[in-house]
Amino acid sequence: MSLLYPHSMIHQVISAAKTYIPNLDEKFLLEAFGFARKAHEGQTRKDGTPYIGHPVSAALILTQLHADEDTLIAAILHDVPEDTPVTLDEIEKKFGLKIRFLVDGITKLSKVHYRNDMLERQVESLKKLFIHSAHDPRIILIKLADRLHNMRTIGVVDPEKQKRIAMETMEIFVPIANLLGIWELKQQLEDCCFKVLRPKEFEELTEMVKKTAYQRQDTVKQTSNKVKKLLKTAKVPFTIVEGRQKNLYAIYTKMVKKQKSFHEIYDIVGVRIIVDNIEKCYQTLGILHQNFTPKIGRLKDYIAIPKSNGYQSIHTTVFGLKGIITEFQIRTYDMHLENEYGIAAHYFYGEEKKKESLRKKVARKYEWVQKILSMQKDISSNRQFLETLKLDIFEDRIFVFSPKGDVVDLPVGSNVIDFAYSIHSELGMLAVGAQINGKPADIFTKLKSGDTVYVETSEESDGPQAEWLSMVKTNEARHHIREFLKEQDKATILCEATSLLNHGIKNLGFEGIDVVSDYQKVMTMEDFKVDTWENLLYELGKGAIDLKDLLRVLFSKEELMGVETTPVYIKAYDRIRPNKFDYMTPEKVHQIHLIVEGRNRVGFLRDLCDELVGLGINIIAVRTMEKTSSDMERIYFSLEIVDISQYENTMYALGKVSGTAKVTRVQDHAETVA
Repeated sequence: MSLLYPHSMIHQVISAAKTYIPNLDEKFLLEAFGFARKAHEGQTRKDGTPYIGHPVSAALILTQLHADEDTLIAAILHDVPEDTPVTLDEIEKKFGLKIRFLVDGITKLSKVHYRNDMLERQVESLKKLFIHSAHDPRIILIKLADRLHNMRTIGVVDPEKQKRIAMETMEIFVPIANLLGIWELKQQLEDCCFKVLRPKEFEELTEMVKKTAYQRQDTVKQTSNKVKKLLKTAKVPFTIVEGRQKNLYAIYTKMVKKQKSFHEIYDIVGVRIIVDNIEKCYQTLGILHQNFTPKIGRLKDYIAIPKSNGYQSIHTTVFGLKGIITEFQIRTYDMHLENEYGIAAHYFYGEEKKKESLRKKVARKYEWVQKILSMQKDISSNRQFLETLKLDIFEDRIFVFSPKGDVVDLPVGSNVIDFAYSIHSELGMLAVGAQINGKPADIFTKLKSGDTVYVETSEESDGPQAEWLSMVKTNEARHHIREFLKEQDKATILCEATSLLNHGIKNLGFEGIDVVSDYQKVMTMEDFKVDTWENLLYELGKGAIDLKDLLRVLFSKEELMGVETTPVYIKAYDRIRPNKFDYMTPEKVHQIHLIVEGRNRVGFLRDLCDELVGLGINIIAVRTMEKTSSDMERIYFSLEIVDISQYENTMYALGKVSGTAKVTRVQDHAETVA
């Protein structure tokens, strides 16, 4: 392979950078390229191309974000310390301390230290990345560009490794791009992962989009022309009006979530309108609604209430030309920059006089990094850190309001207690009840976007209980609950821990704590490194040991989950709405058998199945059983589940269906033959 290929690429980087950096030090950039090419000399990628092409490609991606000179140089050098004999000291001597810091932040940990545990390597590398990024956000931008180029060229990698890398990308790096608000990189990463994880659906959807491209472009052109005339007539200055197409993964997820076909997804294309100021945004909205019939329930004002990643825009869906459903996005130019480039817009697009306000915006947008750094102090297990990272930081968010109108950002699934602790630790400590939208509610009621929450408190409250740890969603709430439990009387803690464990064992379909053998206790004590069963319960009661972790260790997988089957994909039917990562291939699935008893009513079975479908559960078999009374039904389910968490979610979901009286686990489906 000729070395002219990467050499021509560095000139592409320089050419692209010059469009927004007029005084670019071209010589310095070429010097960095020469330094990196010499260091990587003789190294090739899986496809046989010179290795230097990868870091240069990452730099080229960063020019799309208008990355500054230091960032481009660091991107070109980022693999040198790890993959070559060249040291960070040599990089500092040649390119300075700032470049060294950026390169050090992006460099992975030594392969030697974590060779036998990929999870440990992954988590420790992520921790290092976050620590460095807290000082300089450009480090994460380089990492995202690095990952995007790896995903674009992943086809030459072993298929199993492709899936592992794609799942890691979807779980970690796509949420990072989302939190930073870098829309373009996020969408490209999603589509690359989609192609690996759902190749059949990716190809089918690609063909569908191609077939409708001409008609879609013609509709967008006509609609844009009409909007331009309307705005000119109303004398509303606008910068650009452009057509927009959703990325393939966004189309796919919407089809699954809405349970609709490709042709029923009405906002695959839309029109984006950019105006001078916020006042003009609302004026434009009025003009559109005067000339197109708006679709009820499809107006979203993200200017008044921005998304968690800072995204601002007005979205409205209307019946457009020839009755075609059309989505409009209305925003200012500053919003457009931030929505497209996220934190990069603040970092690279600002004028000198705006630097102070931009720093404040960056700090707000970057609060989640501080949350991660804080989270590290409370979590010693790398496995628990990764799970908390996915659930507490990267999961989809909801917005709820305090009675004063303050907006509180929480992960989906949060309840009143999570809300209370996010306001103040004392509020969570004394919480005894709540009002949601003016109606009485339990403190464990799950919240949804738009809820207004008033937390009722009492000085006579006993404070948090051990079982709260398994009911709250946020790490912040868990931290305060654990701190409270540590200070309680030991006898009380032991009593509560015993009750908590007994309840957890019963939830798994066993009789209770009495079924635990001495052998199980000894093995569990060894695993958690405690010397007595009482001390283990004490650690559970204080919150130092998680109930789910204890149950996993206490029972073998065979005892806990039932029959193991061969590895399969979680099946997805045409009408299901699977969970966020329904495409993942679990290592194993487990077959369990349940009997649901409930009130005999129309739609009871349908509602039960809908709950299972919503969790992405594969239903192997379902049948009605002999009734115990005329007004009570008994329904048998045989299900495939992945792990204990999914089992617990299943039991909870079935139990909350209207009319459900009891959900019972049976160990053998032969017991259900009645």
